[in-house]
Amino acid sequence: MNNRADLKLTGAEKKILRAHHVRQSILHNFGVDTVQQMLSVSRMRAAELCAMSEFQSLPNVGPRFAEDLIFMGFYSLRDLKHENGAKLTDRYEKQAGVWADPCVEDMFRMVVHYARHPGVHRNWWDFTAERKQFRAKHGYPEDRPGKPWHELPQFRTTNKVSGKKDETKMDVSSKVKSAAKYIREHYPESISLKKISREVGLSAFHLLRQFHLLYEMTPGQYQTHQRLKKATYLLRRSQRPVHSIAQACGFMNESAFIRTFRRDLKITPLQYRLKHKQLSNKRTTSGSVVKNKVVKYRS
Repeated sequence: MNNRADLKLTGAEKKILRAHHVRQSILHNFGVDTVQQMLSVSRMRAAELCAMSEFQSLPNVGPRFAEDLIFMGFYSLRDLKHENGAKLTDRYEKQAGVWADPCVEDMFRMVVHYARHPGVHRNWWDFTAERKQFRAKHGYPEDRPGKPWHELPQFRTTNKVSGKKDETKMDVSSKVKSAAKYIREHYPESISLKKISREVGLSAFHLLRQFHLLYEMTPGQYQTHQRLKKATYLLRRSQRPVHSIAQACGFMNESAFIRTFRRDLKITPLQYRLKHKQLSNKRTTSGSVVKNKVVKYRS
């Protein structure tokens, strides 16, 4: 679950929350009545703030998607318990007047999942296959809007990219690839999604969706992949101790490195090094045997 949330508070509202030592991410836990009294706001404003807080407690949900849910009339996960991800997408597109990025439907499906199964962790990309299968069978409504989501003002790129679908896709793809390049160049560092999104000029939410579409993993997973790639190289080509390799590759400590290495490669770093050494020795020995045989044959 997310520990941060952006509720679009006024300066006065932020000041009150600080005075009460209340984080924006947990505001929904107090309930609408308490929030209304605490902030001295209307009941509608309190309900919106609680909704923004609760929706952003879910994985990968940012303020924009939370606002979209409120725009559709939902003010809590409880309101979404009996909804359907596909129908929510169709309704959202009709209200917005554009067809949405396919990942938006994955997000709707994820939100409905949490409304029904709050204790079962899922990410939006866990619903991609389900969405593709459903749309392949049922398609989209006949009256689906013809205008694409990227022509909305909030998705216009800063360099005034043409609204043409192909050109816009190329621009977004280029920025996602730039994000991957930035991660490859800075993988040992502690880099946040927010920092990467600033570097390439995409919103964090949009970058996350598009990055997963292109690379089939999140930016964080891609960074871990780059760290492990370098670690395996150092394990094979050097005699550096494990803790030194962990530090060089950007892992918090040796334990975190070993845990991640074993999770992804199903083997510990030392076992990997030993296995590679044995294979290398075996190849060397085999080569010597062949060489000796050839020499003996020639004599």
